[in-house]
Amino acid sequence: MAEIKTIADVIPFQKPQDSIFSKLINRKFSRIITFYLVRNVKGIHPTHINIASLIISLAGCAMFWHPSYWVRFAGIFVLQLGFTLDCCDGEIARIKNVASPFGAWFDSVLDRFKEFAMLASLMAFSYFHQPYGVHVLVVGFLAIIGLQLVSYLREAKKSSWPSTRTAEVAISKNIYIGTVDVTIYLVCFAVFLNAQYYMLWFFLTLSLPMIAKQLRSAFRLAKKS
Repeated sequence: MAEIKTIADVIPFQKPQDSIFSKLINRKFSRIITFYLVRNVKGIHPTHINIASLIISLAGCAMFWHPSYWVRFAGIFVLQLGFTLDCCDGEIARIKNVASPFGAWFDSVLDRFKEFAMLASLMAFSYFHQPYGVHVLVVGFLAIIGLQLVSYLREAKKSSWPSTRTAEVAISKNIYIGTVDVTIYLVCFAVFLNAQYYMLWFFLTLSLPMIAKQLRSAFRLAKKS
């Protein structure tokens, strides 16, 4: 295990290439949480962090169902805490040198649960508390299916061509557009603006070209291999 004496000692164990919101916002807080967990919680393991992140994220999504705007607003910070914790698991794994293929798989699986819960929370609020009718369920389920298909195709491509794994949309050498964190921030933005229904349409519409991109990318890799 690496010796961690200050918060700055955590920084080298953060991902050098990271998604934009993680890099610019959440990693600044995750390094603080990681520092105190490693220093003060004996036997802390990345899997513990994965599970805690899932529970907190689901709690934030449950708050998005509430009719009170201020409860939903508070849910934004709960969801962000869950996302920040999700950044800690890899940091702790690298500090303790316990990173494993199972850990990466488990983290990816829990991300899919979070994506489902986030869009389901937008759908539930729009159905129960906004005047959009039953068709919002159709839009919501199609948005969920679309996002899950994108995630499945991306992960399947990574497992089939692991040596060619690269960022989907790179902004710079060390920053890229990440599906999970962008989804989290878009959902939070929708809750903040009370635009849950419109965000479901956005995810549904966006998923179509993203699915096409994943398929096209896989066929290109197949031709090269």
